[in-house]
Amino acid sequence: MAAPSAPTADYAGRVARLRGSLSGQGCRCLVVSNRENVRYLVGFAGSAGWVVVSTDDLLLATDARYFEQAAAQMPCGRAGLVGRGLAEYVADYAAERQLTELAFEAENLTFAGVKALEAALCERSVACQLTPTSGLVESLREVKDPIEVDSMRRAADLADGAMRHARRVMRTGMTEAELAWRLERWLRDHGSGPMPFDIIVASGPNAALPHATPSGRTFAAGEPVVIDLGATVDGYCSDLTRTLFLSRLDAPFDSIYAAVLAAQRGTIARVASGMTGRDVDALAREALGADGLGAAFTHGLGHGVGLEIHERPTVNGRSNGVLADGMVFTVEPGVYLPGRGGVRIEDTVVLSSGRVEQLTHADKGDPVVAVKG
Repeated sequence: MAAPSAPTADYAGRVARLRGSLSGQGCRCLVVSNRENVRYLVGFAGSAGWVVVSTDDLLLATDARYFEQAAAQMPCGRAGLVGRGLAEYVADYAAERQLTELAFEAENLTFAGVKALEAALCERSVACQLTPTSGLVESLREVKDPIEVDSMRRAADLADGAMRHARRVMRTGMTEAELAWRLERWLRDHGSGPMPFDIIVASGPNAALPHATPSGRTFAAGEPVVIDLGATVDGYCSDLTRTLFLSRLDAPFDSIYAAVLAAQRGTIARVASGMTGRDVDALAREALGADGLGAAFTHGLGHGVGLEIHERPTVNGRSNGVLADGMVFTVEPGVYLPGRGGVRIEDTVVLSSGRVEQLTHADKGDPVVAVKG
């Protein structure tokens, strides 16, 4: 008996929801140029392609490199072969359909891209108004379906495995750059797609830099080593940070680590659907503030994760959006002492049945790693 086929994403349902959003804004046709939005709507992961969505048509325009693949794999709609360029192809489409208005993604299509589209329309004497839009597809992507969450769960498992690998191979005298490369190689060897971001390994005073670049600095006993990494599965990302210490945990980072861990665990325990991102951010900020560390928590608590490593929802002091079941985001409080070091602990989580479920599970209760070398 043949094994049951894996479930596939409901691309038709995604397109239908987008059409509903377009109708609500009075738009007849939208050009989707953001690569992740294109992938979300039709599953196409090529580097060149626009999706045109109207009330009665769905078209993926791509060039000869991807056309055969796109034509065979399009779950709904049709593929169009681009000759001169995407702007020219869409202008021909607008002329054929006698469109008087064409919406585009203002946060993605560059100024030069808009000018190219305007020029192509003018060349064809098409009186079509270009209308900027913002966040139409991104708002749909905020809530993940079970297939998306499953991909992210597998990406989280890979991140957990890489962090376990870090504990096995770390040693005094190893450089930040060497560990970063070993982790990336482990992730790719064990099935991750492209890294969702450059792995961060920051030790000693470098750990005070939230987005430090791995350097030739070597690890020493007792100092913090912040490791921030992720994986991708089917295009979906995970994000995980742990702060580790070789041999021992020196002051003042022993008390700082305890405070950051308590703030992170306490926040995760209290997050619920219906809260705003600002509400959640405040939970961790208040906890660290009670320990006298509030001023050293210098970034937002978290961000959405999905086809992009940073996407909706945002979880910071300016986030008024309401969190709902199916949203995936990070919880990552941090404390940074310039010139001395820092501590950050981060997990990827999903809201399910009103409460948080962690997707990443790497050990954070014991940050001390036995000395090697």
